[in-house]
Amino acid sequence: MAIKEYPRLCGGTFCTLILQALRQRIGAREHYKGDSDGLTDSEFLVGLIKVINPAYKNPGKAKLKTIANNYKACNQSNSVYFPFNDKQLISTFDEDVRKNYQVVLNRMIAFVDDFIDLTDTAHKDANLVRAVIDLIQQDESLPDDAEFYIGSNGEKIKKTAISSLKEVCLPSFLLGVWHYIVLNRKDNSVGKATYDIWCPSNGGGTREYIGDMGEKILPGLRVYHVSAQETVSSEIVEDYVEGEKTDEEAKDVPPSSSQQIVNNNPTFFNFNISGNNNNVFNHVDKLIIGNGGKRDE
Repeated sequence: MAIKEYPRLCGGTFCTLILQALRQRIGAREHYKGDSDGLTDSEFLVGLIKVINPAYKNPGKAKLKTIANNYKACNQSNSVYFPFNDKQLISTFDEDVRKNYQVVLNRMIAFVDDFIDLTDTAHKDANLVRAVIDLIQQDESLPDDAEFYIGSNGEKIKKTAISSLKEVCLPSFLLGVWHYIVLNRKDNSVGKATYDIWCPSNGGGTREYIGDMGEKILPGLRVYHVSAQETVSSEIVEDYVEGEKTDEEAKDVPPSSSQQIVNNNPTFFNFNISGNNNNVFNHVDKLIIGNGGKRDE
């Protein structure tokens, strides 16, 4: 049986979905005065590239504008300004995700802080996660055993288990999917048909996203954000196992984190121990509740 071309996960389609979750752009009056909100396609792509290489130097909007748009539209995979073909750099990025997780997670946390709308009213973060999960689940070209380092501490989660997630750490989730794309989806053109369906041609005008990814799945999904940490966790040693415990079994297991209510917001104090050297780091996670799977206009 032939594998459907739509939908497909790749750098361009991933970027297209993230762009729907951007912070509010500034108005025409501010643009006219010369103000910049830092949320252009080229600045956004630079932010993602810096997750791979924090030393990346922005070549400037004039050089990146067209290239960034072509990457988003799945018309281009590589450029002299992209690091995706730098084998040493990509290898280092991969090793950091596997062995120096907090270091690279901090970079994605910075990206989320700079670009993603985290307001409780917009629910763009939850909508984004559901959309990406929907894309992964529907992409027939991804094997069922494809593994994404999207657990809150970098745990590997298989494609078949992603649809059963109850809560998601936004930076960890985005980092894991971006890591998979950078390592396994180097041909960005595989998402061209998906982009054309999501963002149909508009006679040369701006191509607006009209897709409905994620709108009908995981209505109770909880998405939360974390702050950057100085302490670095060691190599990830635990994987998520689908169906490991039933709901009844889970009731008899002590919680892995203590919960405290602060100003009516659930706050989680997580104390994570990984590796054999007993490195301990903790963080405070503000829980952000999704909006029941409905898309906000």
